[in-house]
Amino acid sequence: MNKEKSREIFARYNPVSDKIRCPYGKSPLRDELDLFARAAVNLYGAINREEFVRLFNENSTYHTDADEMYVLLLPLILREENYGFYKEYLVHSWAFEDCDRTDDLIESQEGKPRYIPSLEEFLNYADDFYEDETNWHALLDFMFNHFDPEKGIYLAFYEIKKYLLRDEGISQLGPILEKYDFVFDSENQAQEFFKIAIEAMNGRRLWNHNGHSPAEIHELMDRKHMEKRVNNVIPFPVTHLEKIGRNDPCPCGSGKKYKKCCGRHDLQMTAQLEPEEAQLFYETWYGLMAFVNERARVIKKKIMVTYPNEVSDALIVKVRDALWDHPEYIDEYIETAELPKEKKDMLSLWRDKHVKGSFLIVEYQENYAVLLGSDEEGNDRLYGVKGISNSVSNAMRTRLPAIVETVLLPFKGKIVYDSYMGSYPVGLMEGALDHLGRIYEKAKESPVIVSFE
Repeated sequence: MNKEKSREIFARYNPVSDKIRCPYGKSPLRDELDLFARAAVNLYGAINREEFVRLFNENSTYHTDADEMYVLLLPLILREENYGFYKEYLVHSWAFEDCDRTDDLIESQEGKPRYIPSLEEFLNYADDFYEDETNWHALLDFMFNHFDPEKGIYLAFYEIKKYLLRDEGISQLGPILEKYDFVFDSENQAQEFFKIAIEAMNGRRLWNHNGHSPAEIHELMDRKHMEKRVNNVIPFPVTHLEKIGRNDPCPCGSGKKYKKCCGRHDLQMTAQLEPEEAQLFYETWYGLMAFVNERARVIKKKIMVTYPNEVSDALIVKVRDALWDHPEYIDEYIETAELPKEKKDMLSLWRDKHVKGSFLIVEYQENYAVLLGSDEEGNDRLYGVKGISNSVSNAMRTRLPAIVETVLLPFKGKIVYDSYMGSYPVGLMEGALDHLGRIYEKAKESPVIVSFE
């Protein structure tokens, strides 16, 4: 869109003819509205006027309405052009450079929840140069802790950050590291670096996600559409997964049709527990979660031994984390709860044989997902992991390989996971994938571990 057309659209929605002097006594309200407006457009790019007014009224000592907001802000818009009105929205000045792109942004936000930070954090965005640096700081800290500071860590960091912000995956991080002669001491160190880099890339607050990061919106939207999070707690039974057509490309990224790849295993239902086994698992798991929550007082809501559980996954995950910080809670539960021997034996195995850590999902086979991880001695091993009420492949629906955080558990002679699987997609970096491939081939020299019992 040329500059003349942009000015025409700006003038249409921000007409000089509507401009009036600030009414007497309204200057403080106008100034605070301006502060909120600058923060909102920097964080969201576009926000409905009525929604903006609600946000303002809920967080300010002043109260206003959409008409008054228009009257008070229009003179500032015409003078400074930091933002403006567009249709029924308040938008960043960027929006007038290409209104088709602005319409696409607004459309992309539809149906997505809005990120609402604390008031202090929200107002930080009134500064045009402010950004949440938490994940970037983690990446920089890693580089300082593991690389020679005399080799230009800051320069390398900003080059890596600039590249990641271009949304092209992590394929060029290897060459950048080589440019600065940064070498990893171990495989675990390399995996940790790429995981932190991916977290930084997925932790950015984006306009098209209403201020949420890609990681946050993935979690929130999966919960909205499926009532339970994909890559997290999988309910019993799973009935809300979006259907994949038999002739659609397989989500694992193999390039094959779904029916020729993971669909074969999903239809056979051999890579997951039997329904009665899944029921037993969730009865035992939610009973344990209820006890841990009463013992540690992690969340206020009471967890019932039902499935799907009425308590949200996000809250149950907090209880789950408390359990693995203190596995001795399992002993207390066994001692105090009236449980059948089968469940007590199962819980004892969970206490003694669980394997917690980061794993790489490398492939899906007929009877399990193959996860690459370390054993107690630090050796790379392959684990055959069954899904609970759904196969791992159908639950994850992510391109392989994928890094996941989970806890592996023994269950009736099989290996399952503890209902939570947080994923971090691995970018298509040839060097990294070749490296992982070599680790995988070496691990295949030993049998796949399919049981901890």
